Amino acid sequence: MTLSILTRQAKGPVILHDPTAADLAGSDVLWIDLLDPSRAEEQLVEQAFGIDAPSETERAALEESARFYLENDVMVLHGTVVARAKPEAEADVPSKLPPIAHKREIVSFFLTKTALITVRTCPLRAFEANEGRASADLAEVETGPDVLLALIESLVERVADFLSASAQELEDLNLRVLVSRRTIRLETILKRLGQLGAGASQSRDSLSSLSRLARFVLAHGSAWSVPKERLSLLATDIETLQRQAEALTNDLTFFLDATLGLVSARQNETLKAMAVVTLLFAPPTLLASAFGMNFEHMTIFADPLGPYWAAGLMVASSVVIFSIARLGKWL
Repeated sequence: MTLSILTRQAKGPVILHDPTAADLAGSDVLWIDLLDPSRAEEQLVEQAFGIDAPSETERAALEESARFYLENDVMVLHGTVVARAKPEAEADVPSKLPPIAHKREIVSFFLTKTALITVRTCPLRAFEANEGRASADLAEVETGPDVLLALIESLVERVADFLSASAQELEDLNLRVLVSRRTIRLETILKRLGQLGAGASQSRDSLSSLSRLARFVLAHGSAWSVPKERLSLLATDIETLQRQAEALTNDLTFFLDATLGLVSARQNETLKAMAVVTLLFAPPTLLASAFGMNFEHMTIFADPLGPYWAAGLMVASSVVIFSIARLGKWL
């Protein structure tokens, strides 16, 4: 549980952790960030800014059409983002992506006349201020809308990085599976393709949510002095990434179909070999059964050379079947 605020100082924006009620009431507050807040922290912020922050269950139950609205001079935005959770690393498939699984999470933004308030339940790299690439650049923000745009830009940048890394990894897998002559374990490849597909689907959902969020802010943000030109450029970038995510999904589908085709071809080759082997042993088995009979009136079975005749016929029958299989290109 973390409550932190971004304040405007003479030397630039400064983040304060564990602020007091007096800090929240300051006129220099630009951003209040609630990470998995306790009920007491929620009430503290709600009383200071006159908002009603929904619980995690309430945010999850929100319909897509009810995620963006205006309430008491507060712009309320609930956006879907991609959060990370660390599973066991897959060592069999070298990956350019970090060994993490992703999940959908909802982040709530409350844009008041004086500050931005965010409520979330999971850590997000995009919300780590001034921590390098794909983190929010808050060095020059001056208002709540500036913070809002900086956070959305960092969220979009995170998705762009993931899509770029996914496309590169898919290209590498393509070279390994479809071009290389070496036999590799396709089960692990299929598992990784499933992970990439899930990540692409989550990214597409996040971009769709952020696109609707940006359009809503464009339509209603004039009362909060939201920089429309900057937001328009961001909306264009989101649309471009949506097309990229769609193309990545199509490429994943094609590659998955190709990989499943290779699996099917390998199974067919194995079944074909097993069928030929079974056929090779069928005539010798029949001959062995015949020579195993001990009827007295069938004198051939009493011949001293009978075992040699039997062995020779067995070998000859197998050679004939093997030759037919080779000529028919069954093997």
